Amino acid sequence: MKVLILGGGYTGQHLAQLLTEQAISVLATTRSGQWPLNLPCLTFDASTTPPLLPDPEILAGVTHVLSTIPPLSDGRDPVLATLLPTLQQIPLQWCGYLSTTGVYGDTQGAWVDEESPLQSTNRRSQQRIAIEAQWQASGLPAHIFRLPGIYGPGRSSFDRLRRGDNQRLLKPGHVFCRIHVNDIAAALWASMQHPNPGRIYNVSDDCPCEPALLIEEAARLMGLELPPAQPFDAVELSPMAASFWSECRRVRNDRLKQELGVQLRYPSYREGLAAIWTAEQS
Repeated sequence: MKVLILGGGYTGQHLAQLLTEQAISVLATTRSGQWPLNLPCLTFDASTTPPLLPDPEILAGVTHVLSTIPPLSDGRDPVLATLLPTLQQIPLQWCGYLSTTGVYGDTQGAWVDEESPLQSTNRRSQQRIAIEAQWQASGLPAHIFRLPGIYGPGRSSFDRLRRGDNQRLLKPGHVFCRIHVNDIAAALWASMQHPNPGRIYNVSDDCPCEPALLIEEAARLMGLELPPAQPFDAVELSPMAASFWSECRRVRNDRLKQELGVQLRYPSYREGLAAIWTAEQS
């Protein structure tokens, strides 16, 4: 097995660490051709003219490919727009694409699974819906992974509190889903070992909840005074934040568990935050 991670950012780095622990050969791409891990890294930037592409000869022997890269500003998928012919020439056993649970749109808190309609009216999520279909029609052994908000070491409510971003917005009944980055890596690794091209998986934890609960739990663990609560309607949000708060849904992960045998290490934010805090204190 030789794994190519297109987009060596936060999730890509955590997957690479898991794979190297399994003695799997890994190489990645970033726009700069550099990343913090002591592993091979290639330059890939589809936003330039002409695009900066990795040498096809270096990709020889790759068996598994994961794309973590979001759409370009014009809505195109950077990998499919520039690398598809190269990838089609490689006898791949598995391909993965990281999408978003935003494709389901607003269900007013109702549960969704992988068979639920894709009804988002958000432009970014509509782009993802189109790109998912393009991956599935690409001729590659594609698997789609729909992710909610990602958190983990260096990207959690602890970091928000430290930088003073301690808004505790109250909108009763409005929940968000999330997933710890290490559980994403475990899910991808499980799928790599049990390929099922064309399959879609929700990768979300078991505990959709109001976001204020995470700030409250992080403040408790840090021994900080609880930030004051603010009614949602009394706060002016950025357009990006407002778009997130405009949708409410609960995401089922049954297929992830039943088909891939994934047991979430962090089934809720409580276990996830506790593990991050413990690691930070060691």
